[in-house]
Amino acid sequence: MITAPPLFPAVRCRNVVREFGHGDARARVLYGIDIDVFMGEITLLVGPSGCGKTTLISILAGILVADEGEVEVLGTRLAQLDKTKATRFRGANIGLILQQFNLLPTLTVVENVSIPLLLQGHRQRSASARAITLLEELGLGHHAARFPLDLSMGQQQRVAIARALIHDPRLVICDEPTAMLDAAAGLAVMQMLRKVARRPDRAVIIVTHDDRILPFADRIATMSDGRITALEVVSNSNRKAA
Repeated sequence: MITAPPLFPAVRCRNVVREFGHGDARARVLYGIDIDVFMGEITLLVGPSGCGKTTLISILAGILVADEGEVEVLGTRLAQLDKTKATRFRGANIGLILQQFNLLPTLTVVENVSIPLLLQGHRQRSASARAITLLEELGLGHHAARFPLDLSMGQQQRVAIARALIHDPRLVICDEPTAMLDAAAGLAVMQMLRKVARRPDRAVIIVTHDDRILPFADRIATMSDGRITALEVVSNSNRKAA
């Protein structure tokens, strides 16, 4: 009898609450979120706009701080990190793919993608070589010397994805990574993320409204009004089809 390998949590949230505003205008956005995200898997967060998905992943990335509850990412309790340590932790361990690409317009595409490696002390030549490899995988190798503003929004999105993956992060957090991409480009992105998530020491979280990428999921968490209302574990046969 073959026993499945144990699952180890990359993310563990317990009773996470987040509010915004002050006084009478203060509003609760997350209501006691409980969720585990496991190594070796892709977890999708789905639900209507405004239900709290982006707030939740911002807390997981250490950009926002939970008002209540416990958040543990890669074995580290984020509440124990000050702002400087949280930034360092994020830079060393997390790849962020946000809807705002934040590409530097005065740098070329390959220079933008190389930034995380350069910040870690890598040489320019090796960082550029790795950047070009990723850009080629995403169909952008021939745009390496161009500037972000010369590219379409979909192309800029793929540049941002390459930048998020170049330093081999243990946790990849994505906010609508395929929203501006056609079917072929979206498939290339998801195949790359699937390759990351297959590693037993890596995990991927994706906020999405894109039904095309559902077959890539290992787990699908549905959110509504600041709560997780359902969690589906996808069968092995469905994952193999992706």
